[in-house]
Amino acid sequence: MGHDIGVSVVRLFIGLLCVMWSHLLLAQADIYRLGPGDSLRITVYQEADLSFSGQISQQGFIDFPLLGNIELNGRTQQQAKTQIEQLLGADYLVTPSVSVRVSTYRPFFIYGEVRSPGSYAYQPDISIEQVIALSGGLKDRASNNHWTVQRGLEKKVFTVLSETIVHPGDVIKIHKSFF
Repeated sequence: MGHDIGVSVVRLFIGLLCVMWSHLLLAQADIYRLGPGDSLRITVYQEADLSFSGQISQQGFIDFPLLGNIELNGRTQQQAKTQIEQLLGADYLVTPSVSVRVSTYRPFFIYGEVRSPGSYAYQPDISIEQVIALSGGLKDRASNNHWTVQRGLEKKVFTVLSETIVHPGDVIKIHKSFF
């Protein structure tokens, strides 16, 4: 009997570890990555001359004071912070403290069978259904459920539902209905 309880405890522990690991992987998948069109506010503590406000270029770079072009495309805010601190600490400052904040996210795009295709300013927690409404609604020949999104640096394309949350930089396609 004691052996059975021990086995049950081990199984429970392994199950909890699996759940925690899956949540960690999902959280990492949702970490925002910087990209062209994002506007940043970078502040260097006690160094006002080194603070920066600007937009990431289409090539993925910012032109930072003293450091020149720094590639930030695909990095998280934490990675960008660490990179700038290391670059400033290498030749210019002793233990620099940097904060990186996105002041304006890059737009998302919608095209296909909507009345007003184009780019729209990103709004947190906006769903595909809300984006369709924002873009004037579906055209008569639009599919009611065949919608795809192209997302991320890898430009992964996947089918979405009306409640799917849109991310900055997403390219949403509303397909035609064949019936």
